[in-house]
Amino acid sequence: MSPDAKVVVLKQAEERVAEFHRYAAKLKAKGRIVAPGDRLIAYLVDKTIPDGPVLVTESTEFVFAN
Repeated sequence: MSPDAKVVVLKQAEERVAEFHRYAAKLKAKGRIVAPGDRLIAYLVDKTIPDGPVLVTESTEFVFAN
């Protein structure tokens, strides 16, 4: 079983990303296991804390890096 994610860092996978894509990426991730390299809408998972595959919960913090 994967540990709960404390932080998920997302980087833009596309040149232009609309603001609503942030909300959509968070919504898609919740309740799922994500790992670095996974794609969420217009973002790529860059890093997770703890490292590796993690379960995204309601308390997971999202950081959007460019």
